Amino acid sequence: MASLLRSAKSGSDWSDNELLAFNIRVVDASITAFFNTPELPPPTVSATILNNMDKPDGPLMKDDHLFFQYMRLVENPRSPESRVDDFAAFILRILNYDNEDRVICQRTEISFPMAGQRVDAKTDVCLMDELELLLLVQEDKVSCQMSPSAGLTELLSANFVK
Repeated sequence: MASLLRSAKSGSDWSDNELLAFNIRVVDASITAFFNTPELPPPTVSATILNNMDKPDGPLMKDDHLFFQYMRLVENPRSPESRVDDFAAFILRILNYDNEDRVICQRTEISFPMAGQRVDAKTDVCLMDELELLLLVQEDKVSCQMSPSAGLTELLSANFVK
């Protein structure tokens, strides 16, 4: 087998070849295997959000109202990418990912080594503490040449290097 060239390139330019070159495999896992627990804790969001596809009639709690408002914005095909980022950050907030030690940030610039070069990237949404990035969220910008795994993996790899 010929050796595959490793190069530093944007996630939108990754293909399955980069996954092979960096020896990255994407593996399906059950909920139990992925979270290393047989049962997930009960959801902390309201039943209104969990039980309705559309905004129900009547008065709503603030988070419920905002959830349906953000969802309506991102369902519009002409919505800018930033609306998806706003919705992702809001979901992390209502799921209590931010706390006294962690904050949710948008459009954070990061720099990391890749294939012998220093590269820069910008996250859509991230969860951080004072020392490191804990979670990165990147909107799916899959092109016809890239598998979904390749695009996701490129930015996630930044999290492990950082």
